[in-house]
Amino acid sequence: MILKTLQENNILLHHNLAHPEQIVSGKIQTDNRLVSAGDVFICIKGYTSDGHDYIEDVRNKQVACVVQEREITSDESCIQVRSSRKAAALMAKLMTGNPTSKFILTGITGTNGKTTTSLLIFNALIARGLSCGWIGTLGYYINTEKFQTQNTTPDIMELNIIFQRMVDAGVEHVVMEVSSHALALDRVYGLEFDYCLFTNLSRDHLDFHVNMQEYADTKALLFDKEHSPGGKHIIVTADKYGTQLFAKLQHDDRIVYSVSESDADFRITNQSCNISGCSFELISQNSQLHINSLLTGRFNILNLALAAATLSVMGFEKDSITELISVLQPVPGRMQNIPNTRNIGVFVDYAHTPEAIENVLHACSDLPHKRILCLMGAGGNRDTGKRPLMLKSALAYSDAVIITDDNPRFEDPCEIINEIVQDSNIWLPWWVIRNREKAIESILRLAQSGDIVVICGKGHEEYQDICGTKYSFSDLEIARRILSDDTVFTTDPGNTELILAIDPLQLEILFGQPQSKRDNETHKADYYTKVSTDSRTIQPDSAYFAIRGESFDGHKFIDQVLMDTTCIAIGDSPEICHPRYFKTANSIDSLGLFCRKYLLMFDVVKVALTGSTGKTTTKELIYNVLSELGSTLKTDKNENNVIGLCKTILNIKPYNRYAVFELGTNHFGEIAQLGDICFPDCSIVLNIGPSHLEFFGDEDGVFIEKSALLNRPVATKFYTADDPRFDIYHEEGISVGFREKASFKVSDVVQHKDSISFSVNSEHYTLPYTVPFYAINAAFAIAIGSKYGLDHAHIQKALNRPISLGMRMLIEHYHDTAVIVDCYNANPVSMQNAIRYWINYDPEKPHIAILGDMLELGETSIDYHQMIGAILSEHPFSVLFTVGQYAQYYHPEHMVTTMRHFDDVQMLIDSNAIDELQADSVVLVKGSHGINLDRLIPILKGRF
Repeated sequence: MILKTLQENNILLHHNLAHPEQIVSGKIQTDNRLVSAGDVFICIKGYTSDGHDYIEDVRNKQVACVVQEREITSDESCIQVRSSRKAAALMAKLMTGNPTSKFILTGITGTNGKTTTSLLIFNALIARGLSCGWIGTLGYYINTEKFQTQNTTPDIMELNIIFQRMVDAGVEHVVMEVSSHALALDRVYGLEFDYCLFTNLSRDHLDFHVNMQEYADTKALLFDKEHSPGGKHIIVTADKYGTQLFAKLQHDDRIVYSVSESDADFRITNQSCNISGCSFELISQNSQLHINSLLTGRFNILNLALAAATLSVMGFEKDSITELISVLQPVPGRMQNIPNTRNIGVFVDYAHTPEAIENVLHACSDLPHKRILCLMGAGGNRDTGKRPLMLKSALAYSDAVIITDDNPRFEDPCEIINEIVQDSNIWLPWWVIRNREKAIESILRLAQSGDIVVICGKGHEEYQDICGTKYSFSDLEIARRILSDDTVFTTDPGNTELILAIDPLQLEILFGQPQSKRDNETHKADYYTKVSTDSRTIQPDSAYFAIRGESFDGHKFIDQVLMDTTCIAIGDSPEICHPRYFKTANSIDSLGLFCRKYLLMFDVVKVALTGSTGKTTTKELIYNVLSELGSTLKTDKNENNVIGLCKTILNIKPYNRYAVFELGTNHFGEIAQLGDICFPDCSIVLNIGPSHLEFFGDEDGVFIEKSALLNRPVATKFYTADDPRFDIYHEEGISVGFREKASFKVSDVVQHKDSISFSVNSEHYTLPYTVPFYAINAAFAIAIGSKYGLDHAHIQKALNRPISLGMRMLIEHYHDTAVIVDCYNANPVSMQNAIRYWINYDPEKPHIAILGDMLELGETSIDYHQMIGAILSEHPFSVLFTVGQYAQYYHPEHMVTTMRHFDDVQMLIDSNAIDELQADSVVLVKGSHGINLDRLIPILKGRF
């Protein structure tokens, strides 16, 4: 019988069997390790081994017969065939009594949707009271009992054994997934399907198939007369491959039905989706089905429609179909929703192809949401060409992506991720965290109420395959555990742990360093949770950036830092050699690159401002205004250089909706660098004055440097209307100032006892400070608030709140003496403003000035200090103390007043001159921070 069957199927070439009937006494084996005496061994040529190489081994085990493709060269029992795989399929079918002839067999093929559609049909049949079997990615079912398998479509030997078990259990229907591998490798050869279904076709398995056409041709084998001589075929024609297959089957006069959104035998209309499910109508020639389902996503509507159409073709009644479909539960790991109390839509999905990722994310875009966050990776030893396409799909349909390890199998997981990101712009919102558990935690921490998180790749799987070892791992269970742990989501302001963990591979990609050697056999990848630039306060699990300053060098402490094996270090010293040290071209620049990349992952409107004076005051006012709209991050104090900006960025929380960054500069190129790091949505230049002229030369140099914040792609630009140099921005920016043509015109500034009042575009505002020039600072905050939709009442409410200014125009009252403290910084503009305010403050009282140098004015230092002296000569005052190298030029000539000069602040303190100052006076303390006039404040407090 076996030889006859092989001959009828044109597979048999030769044999040397004396008694053919004797070969049926044993089992059929394709694995030489399982062979026993009397078995038949079929030589299968695989990818890593060839059964023909084990003929001698099985002969020694006394096999009854060997089936082979090679020419017979032995006298021992052999059968030569054209295809060992086909021979195995036919022989297995015969040896198990052709079990598929005893039930109705439905096969489903396609790239995506096989598992969902097949389980929908299987569960519908079960719900109808039929005895059923199912075979697919999740293993196999005999009614409700589940068993495990190795492949989506098992090996032909295992498959027939499963079929026989199903027959023994009395099944009436079997529904099975049919993979392209199974069709190409003849795992289903000889089976006759009663129903053949096609879902879709997109890029996958091109490590196995030559190209997409060969992949499509392989899928189409299921629909050949060989596999379904009298079967019925239901084809989703939503893509070109389905359309082509349907047309071919029609041309061949096969029984075929189409399913699609238009021009189909089963037409889908009136689709609707929400986070809890979907609904649609399925219209055919004979019926109109209104279907409600617990499954969500438009791609699942196609799966549901295919299942419903198949049930209809099988002869189920309309009402029965709608009832059966409505109660079916989502398939495990397929767009599976994880309920939680955080109002985050969390889905786990098996999507591991570009189209599958696109489908699931596109489906989420139809659901109510704020942001869509995607976690994805790529399996090892699979089609490498799809890897960058998977990231491209993820970025196209989500707002931020975390890339992690999937099942690396026998590949280096770092190489897999390098291939995923190889074609992607580094400044797109993706982040690498190889440790999958930490990646899931990070993306859930990144999400906020109303967001959707999609965890792609592994779906139902309960393992992670690394170097041939399957480690216990479940996306579903890990996500559930994290979502239920309140400590993970604690946002204690003192907690320095980053929202997104730092992976060494992310640093290597970002800094352009060659990849480090890693142990591919470990099932955990290293990560770090904090950033530090100070070795004295560094904590475990930190990435330490070694910074060089004027008086320190962080590289000296790298050895000390790396004594903690949980830390890594980043620096630019070529002399350090350590496996946890990253050498970069410039460690400060590298810190900036890191923070720029980190910031991209957050949903925050970024406002950056600079100017010669008023930066910190304006920043604080803008912070108060934007806080009316949502949680706002701001630069602490005046930490406005690269390190300060990075410190601010690393403090960002997912709930922050706005961020206000103060940017400072004293060298050309710094504003451009800071702008690149924070990449603002809104840029502000407050003013231009003679500051840092030692490096900028003159005010035009300051303008060139500061205006770099406007000379970049920014959605909104604000600038001062009171400086004609900024008129070049009038077509693309918004001006604020006193000039008539200002977009936000300031007027009617009035100083009151405890406040100032002013108007902006004729709307009246007050500020609880008596400093008149704060009006222009507040006007910028008002303009920002108006831009982002705040009304007058909310803006005024924000302006009423106190602001923290440190040593800037701080008015301290010591009994009857008012001390105006403005010694954080000084330039000619801020010095003029401070003097003007001081002179007008309680003018009837004696006025005392303690003035320090205005630093970094270069060759113009003497001129600008003399200019301030000329201004002082125009006003009466009682005492003038000056401190520093150039402050002596403040002394007006021909004035009858007490004037003394001190080379440094310590000389002033030692002189006890402060003890002689008159009480009940107005004292101005003003100078650059480097003069250290702040040391005088406690002494003045003691004096008065």
